[in-house]
Amino acid sequence: MADDLLSQQPLALMTAPRPSLDRGVTGANTEALLWLERFCSLSPASAGSKTEQSGLGLNQGLEAASLYLWGPPGSGKSFWTQAWAQEAPHCHYVDLEDSDEALAFVQLLDQVRARTWLLDNLHKAVEGERLEAALFKLFVRSAETHERLVVTADRPPLQSLLKREDLRTRLGQGLIFELQELSDSEKLQALRNRAFELGWMNQPNRSDYDSLFQFMLERLPRGLDRLTALMDAADSRALALKKPVGLNLIRSLMEGPIKNASA
Repeated sequence: MADDLLSQQPLALMTAPRPSLDRGVTGANTEALLWLERFCSLSPASAGSKTEQSGLGLNQGLEAASLYLWGPPGSGKSFWTQAWAQEAPHCHYVDLEDSDEALAFVQLLDQVRARTWLLDNLHKAVEGERLEAALFKLFVRSAETHERLVVTADRPPLQSLLKREDLRTRLGQGLIFELQELSDSEKLQALRNRAFELGWMNQPNRSDYDSLFQFMLERLPRGLDRLTALMDAADSRALALKKPVGLNLIRSLMEGPIKNASA
């Protein structure tokens, strides 16, 4: 009964699977995500085999105190920072859109040291001047503590909504990458991967459900979090009804609630 009720929630309220590194699709963002890996690695010398083999010269520029990732909705900013927070306990994730998390960051900064601070959604930040003062304090002390700062936003640092010019300038002096939204073919493969995880098919590169996925990509909000949440709800509903997942089931979950889901 609980699964059935969950599957009937509006799409906007369905809970997406927890972000994880093995579920991520890099797309055109390889270099930016290798730098994120570097910032979140356990030590400056250990960035994992992917970084070491990349040939991107990532040993250069490690003196940078910050990594600034910006891009449109659906480009993976929150997914990748949350995934690294799950992977690396020394990385401290803060959603600046969440007033409680932002306030805790401001109040506890003097008491907390993190290898890397992952500050998500700068463009939606609350706490205003106090937050900006805390960020500047973190920049100042990072020279001594070697803490690293990763910030995500929907625009470049010099165009950010920050009032302090000295803070915008410092962010602008760090590493900056624009994240690109996944292409349709990359999203299709991500949905295949999730179908494989759910047991719908026995290989992640099969095309069994491609017509269903194409329908979802054409008719639904295109963020992977929404799409995978719908897949999980469809899986729960199919198990409860003891029926296979198909277009009719997806349609039944889309009716009504999808009209209220933002793109």
